[in-house]
Amino acid sequence: MTYVLDTGVWIRGALESHTIPATELKILGATGAVFGLSAYSLWEVGKKVQKGKLTLPRDLPAWFDDVLTNVTLLPLVPAVVADAMRLPDFPNRDPGDELIVATARVHRLTLLTTDTALKGYRHARIHYFKPLQSNR
Repeated sequence: MTYVLDTGVWIRGALESHTIPATELKILGATGAVFGLSAYSLWEVGKKVQKGKLTLPRDLPAWFDDVLTNVTLLPLVPAVVADAMRLPDFPNRDPGDELIVATARVHRLTLLTTDTALKGYRHARIHYFKPLQSNR
């Protein structure tokens, strides 16, 4: 495992893969690739669905079953929470971003993200990409 998927990248890969550039599609489609996913991302998707900000093709539990096949859930262990509380020069105060970045740092993985706020964060390994425009 080399990468942790940001929640947005995970959703985009499952629902809007046509908006992912070729370089990142190659990363995501590598044979046998397994990606880390913060357990926080499950909660984040659930809240987006609950608030009507995300529509899924199936109910939430069934959708989770469908899209958790090539990811390893990384739990919110004490080391991740502690690291999230002391991220140096963090660019925003989004607790979800803090937990996901800390998950990448604790597990020594690269965060694959489209979040411009994290693009230049130098205290974690970040692979930022700009999504393609959706023609749908």
